[in-house]
Amino acid sequence: MKKIQPVSSRWTFFLKLAFPLLWIIIMGGITILMLISPLENIKEPFSPSTAKAMIIGFYLTVIGLCYLLFMRTNWVGLSTKHLYVSNFFKSYKYTYNSIAKFEEKNMLLYTIVVIHFHQKTKFGKSIFFIRNHYWNYFLEKHPEVVNEIVAVATSEQQDTVELQ
Repeated sequence: MKKIQPVSSRWTFFLKLAFPLLWIIIMGGITILMLISPLENIKEPFSPSTAKAMIIGFYLTVIGLCYLLFMRTNWVGLSTKHLYVSNFFKSYKYTYNSIAKFEEKNMLLYTIVVIHFHQKTKFGKSIFFIRNHYWNYFLEKHPEVVNEIVAVATSEQQDTVELQ
């Protein structure tokens, strides 16, 4: 068996599952308490109904941001022959020739890597993960992996140019 090098952040589990779950439970409870309380003592500029709408809006906004920023991320590991992807419930193994391309997006505090596949996989046409420092280390140590991905992507681009 080949050694698998995790290249996604150690924070992936917390950001994908633990934080959103804790937010939904704890802040959801606080939101429900605020909704059932009369809030009679709230003075200007808010009425009790406006304050309740703001609390609901804040709660739903943070849930939406968690989904957009973290809940779509996956755990990713690399070996010399395969790419391993997990959402902490299911895990799948893909070969490097199934990858169309990958791109990195800097999000100020962390970097997201997006891997695009040729065909739809169990996780969709592309996967996201928050990279750690082993991502660059693995790609520098194993240039054949990058060469295989680039060769497949280049041959696909040539095929689309010939078809046009």
